[in-house]
Amino acid sequence: MQVLSRQRGVSLIEVLVAIVIFSVGVLGLALMQVKGAQFTKEAGSRSNIIVQVRSLIDAMRANPAAATMPIKAANPASPSSSDCPYCYAGTEELVSTCTTDCDLDGAAKRDLIDWVKRVKSAAPSAVGTNAPVATVSWDTSLGMYVITANWSGGAMDGKQAKVSDNLSYTLNYLP
Repeated sequence: MQVLSRQRGVSLIEVLVAIVIFSVGVLGLALMQVKGAQFTKEAGSRSNIIVQVRSLIDAMRANPAAATMPIKAANPASPSSSDCPYCYAGTEELVSTCTTDCDLDGAAKRDLIDWVKRVKSAAPSAVGTNAPVATVSWDTSLGMYVITANWSGGAMDGKQAKVSDNLSYTLNYLP
């Protein structure tokens, strides 16, 4: 009569299967870390832009006479550029000769120039579009400013940013 021996230990196949399962789990954790870093970068850019847009509103609050000029314009339904010192289409070159003692218009232009510089440095510029980094317009139907900032959410790991990575933040402000 032959006695069957019992196997003890683990076979090589079982070890290989365990290693494959463990490797897939580690790759999943690594992917979660990369995505987490990407979302953190995007959230940081969004926070910086929001702070900058709100800083322009604070500048408008500090200069209410210039901020309310579109309301007091001769034709509030269609204020001219001189009636809206805070308006900026995003394409024109901002120039201010005002350095210390400024009139309302000069102070508003100086605020706008400083703000555009801060927005440009706060987040990467939008890619693949002709969208300006920032715009400030007077919406006559709403009777308020529409402030918009555009930037690229960016790609991670040196990849080229795509148009689909572009983000935008718009805030309406009633002076």
